[in-house]
Amino acid sequence: MAKYDMCEALYALPNGMIEKRRKSIVTPVAILIVGLVLGIINFLIVGTQDTVNLKSALVLFSASFVMVGGAMLFARVAGHSSAPYHKKDHCYLNRNELKFNKEQKNSVLDLLKKGDFTTLRNFPSDGISALLVVIYTSPKSGFTVAQAFEYIDLELHPISELKIIE
Repeated sequence: MAKYDMCEALYALPNGMIEKRRKSIVTPVAILIVGLVLGIINFLIVGTQDTVNLKSALVLFSASFVMVGGAMLFARVAGHSSAPYHKKDHCYLNRNELKFNKEQKNSVLDLLKKGDFTTLRNFPSDGISALLVVIYTSPKSGFTVAQAFEYIDLELHPISELKIIE
């Protein structure tokens, strides 16, 4: 069965305002370098009885940073993931999921149709994701895109149109 991807609808918006981009590898490389520098500092410190705890902490943090940075770097280089990028704002869109109960369907759809996302975010949510609203927002402007989905036969199906507010 084909899985509906809201990002494909975002990439098809007019004027190519949203494009598919890989995230930068700068952050994982920086984390990896910090881990390596901490490891080098650990080797430069002379091991005495007073520096045992410091050296242990440096080994712990060095190993943690190297593993996290390496995993992030591997995921970004070898992975096939990408994120929606707003070309006008020069930033990636933030994704937010709101989960609601099926009984709230009409109220949620009305708020979504009006474009009242602040009330929708304050609306009482539920741990059960029978009704899901996915919201992409730009951190630099008021650009917001949202769509409601419902679980039917163990799959997410869109139940509303793509709501765009610029």
